[in-house]
Amino acid sequence: MSAESLAGRRTTLRPLAEADAGPLLEAVASSRAQLKRRFGWVESAVGAEDMLRFVRARAEAWSAGSASTFGMFEARTGKLLGVLSLDHIQRETLKAELSLWVRGDEQDKGFAVEAGRLAVEYAFKKLALHRLYARIDPVNRSARKVLQRLGFRYEGCLRGDRRLNGRWVDQECWAMMRSEWRSSK
Repeated sequence: MSAESLAGRRTTLRPLAEADAGPLLEAVASSRAQLKRRFGWVESAVGAEDMLRFVRARAEAWSAGSASTFGMFEARTGKLLGVLSLDHIQRETLKAELSLWVRGDEQDKGFAVEAGRLAVEYAFKKLALHRLYARIDPVNRSARKVLQRLGFRYEGCLRGDRRLNGRWVDQECWAMMRSEWRSSK
């Protein structure tokens, strides 16, 4: 599967490159407190080599067709805003999981919604998926608002679905079907 860039009015999504390891580390470091509540990998992401391994692993997953991971960049400045990924891409059932994060100092500015719209269109048009889903922390109101603005529907709570920071946590499941995306355009 070839890597490509997606451009919005204010946001550009493009595959992460090795040169992004430094800015990625800075973005993670500046948002570590928020990110570690949501992502288990954050605790071990402390150096440039950690980020380089992350970038390389995401590139390998892209090549294998199991994920499409994009750096999220501000179109005007090129600043790395966060990461958006379509993970667990399943060709047999035509579905994938959407996940994203935006660095703390750039949240609530509309970047996540614009990036999400680009990714949803990519998932349904380019990847020809049938279903896109997201799992979020039930207390993450910002993520819920983004998913609602994108047109995702709440499907339920997955109790004890994930182990994070040494404890089992619930997750809300949200999803959008290709037919729902088409009718919302």
